[in-house]
Amino acid sequence: MSFETRELYEFGEFRLDAGRRLVSRLDQPLRLNSKAFETLLVLIRNRRRVVSKDELMQILWPDTFVEEVNLAQNISAIRKAFGETPRDNRYIVTIPGKGYQFVCEVREIAAADEQKPAPLDIADSPPLNIPSAPLSVPAQSSHLRWISLALLAVTLAAGFTYWFIHRRAGASASAHSVAVLPFQPLAGGSDDEHLGLGMADAVTTRLSNIRLLPVRPTDVIIRYSDPGVDPLKAAREMSVDTVLIGKLQKSGDRIRVTVQLVRVSDGRSLWAQTFDEKYNGIFQVEDSISEKVAEALAINLAASEKIQLQRHYTDNIDAYRNYLMGRYEEFTFTRDGMNKAIDYFNRAIADDPGYALAYAGLADAWTTESDWLISPREALPKADSAARRALAFDDQLAEAHGALAHALLHEWKLDQSNREFHTALALNPSNVSTWFAYSEYLASVGQADQAIETMKKALTVDPLSPEINSFLAWDYYLKRDAGNCLVSALRSIQMFPGFWLPHLAAGMCYSFTAQYAEAIREFGKGLAMNPDSAYCQAGIAMSLAKSGHRAEALHALGQLQAMKDHTYVSPSYVSLVYQALGDRDAEYAWLDKSYDDRAEFLLWLNVDPVYDSERSDPRFQAMVRRVGL
Repeated sequence: MSFETRELYEFGEFRLDAGRRLVSRLDQPLRLNSKAFETLLVLIRNRRRVVSKDELMQILWPDTFVEEVNLAQNISAIRKAFGETPRDNRYIVTIPGKGYQFVCEVREIAAADEQKPAPLDIADSPPLNIPSAPLSVPAQSSHLRWISLALLAVTLAAGFTYWFIHRRAGASASAHSVAVLPFQPLAGGSDDEHLGLGMADAVTTRLSNIRLLPVRPTDVIIRYSDPGVDPLKAAREMSVDTVLIGKLQKSGDRIRVTVQLVRVSDGRSLWAQTFDEKYNGIFQVEDSISEKVAEALAINLAASEKIQLQRHYTDNIDAYRNYLMGRYEEFTFTRDGMNKAIDYFNRAIADDPGYALAYAGLADAWTTESDWLISPREALPKADSAARRALAFDDQLAEAHGALAHALLHEWKLDQSNREFHTALALNPSNVSTWFAYSEYLASVGQADQAIETMKKALTVDPLSPEINSFLAWDYYLKRDAGNCLVSALRSIQMFPGFWLPHLAAGMCYSFTAQYAEAIREFGKGLAMNPDSAYCQAGIAMSLAKSGHRAEALHALGQLQAMKDHTYVSPSYVSLVYQALGDRDAEYAWLDKSYDDRAEFLLWLNVDPVYDSERSDPRFQAMVRRVGL
C-alpha cells in the first residue's frame, strides 16, 4: 500500500501524518506497527462509510492468505493507541457482521499547512520507496551525470542501510522467546508448594502482554515443576531462546526470590538478581522481574505494555494467594483438583470482589468441569456468569474474553463465541488455551482445514501439549482424513504413553475405518487409564454393536449406564450406542436428553462422520436446527 506523504489529518486529540507518524496533540508519538497504521489510514480515507472486513483484508493483504484475527489485532492496537475500548465508539465503531467505520470528525490539513517533516515512528516500516526507472540525465553534462549517479548511490545505500538495520532490529526482537519455569524452593524451603508455580504464572501473565515476546504459557511450564528438571533441556524441549529460573524461600512474613535469565544456546546468564521483601511486597518483585527480563532482551516496550507489566489485578494479598492456589489446583486436571480450584477462586473473589482474573479462572474451571464431572446445564451458566463478571471489571482482559468465548461455544452461541475468540486473540495472540478452544469452534462450524491449521499454530507455542496433540487427531477425524488422524493419534500415544486421550482419538479413527477390534482395544486402553471416561466406555459398546456383537454391546451399554454412580455420563454417549445398535427411536430419545443437558457433543452434529447416514432424517435435521448449527 502506498502512502501519500503530504496527506495530513487531525481528529479528536490526534494528528496523523500519513506515511510518517501518529501523534497526540501533545506531540507524543504513538507507536503502531505498519499494518495497524495502514488499517487506520484506510478507515480514515473511507470514513464516510462502513468498510467491510473482506475489503480491508484485500487492501491490507492483497496477495496473501491470512486469518481474520490479524485484522482484529490491528483494530485492537489502534484502539489501545487511542485509549479506546470496543464499547467507547469515539473513533472506531464495529458493525457486527459487516466491518468497521471511523466515526470521529476528521479535518484534512492542506499541504500549505504542513510543518517540517516529522521523523518516522512506525514499527516495521517498509523500506524507502526508491524509483526503479533509470534517471534521465542530459548527455552533454558528464559532471551532472556523475553527481546524479553518486547521489543515487548514496540514496540507495541509505535506503538499504535503513531497511537492513530496521529488519535486523525487528528480527532480533522477534527471535526472542522465553519460558518462565516454576520457581523452586530453596533448601529448607517453603511449605507453600503452590507459590513457585504461582509466581511463575504471574510473571508469565505479565510478559505475555509484550507482543514481540513469545512466552510459553503456564499450561506448558507446569510440566517442569520437578526440582530435578534440567532448565536448559526443558527450554530446548519448549523451543525457546531464553529461560527464566527462579528460587524462593518464605519465612514468616518475608520472602526471598533469586532469579536468573539464561540464554539457551550457550547457557550464558543474561541477568540475575535477588529480592528480599516482605510477603506483601511480592507484587513489586513480580513487577521488577518482568521489567528486567524485557530490558535484558533489549525489547522496546510501548507505553501500554509498560502499564500491563506493572498491573497487579488485585492489591489484596489474601485474594492473590487464593488465586495462586486455584491456578495450581486447576492445572492438576483431576476431579479433586478441579473442585479445589473452584473453591480457591471463590475465596479469592470473597477477599476481593473486584478481582477480574479470579473470575476468569473460575469461569475456566466451570467450563472444564462441564460435560466431564457435572452436567453442562449446571456448569455453563456459572462459567458464563463468572466470565461476564470478569469483563465487567476489566473488558480488556484477554483471559476473560477467552473464558467467555469457550463457555459460549459450549452453550451453542456460535456467533457470540466467535466474536469473543477474536477479541481474546487480538488482546493476547500468545494464549495457547484460546487458540486451542478456537480450533474447537472452527471444527464445529465445518471449517476443518482452518481448525487443523489453528491447532498447529497452538502446537508452535506448546509442542509438548498432550491435549493439543491428541485433539489434532480429532480434527483430522472430523475432516474424514483417516490416515492423518491415525498418524497423529499414534504419534501422541508414543509421545505420551500414560495419557488416555490419544487412545480415544485412535479408537475413533479405527471405528471410522471399520477396524472394530483395533477400536475396542484403544478405547479399552483409554478407559483403563481414565476410569471416568464415559466416552471410551461408549466407544467400546458402539464398536461391539457395529461389529455384530449385540449381546456384548448391550452388556457394555449397561456398564456405561452404571458409571453414573461415580461420574457424570453425557446422554449423547448413550445415544451413540443406540445408534450403533440400530435403535433410532432410542437414539433420538437420548439425543433429546442431550439437548436438555446442553451436551458438548451436539456441537459436532453437522461434522461428525458417525452421523453421515442420518443427515436426511427429518429428526436429525430438526435437532441440528434446535442446536443452532
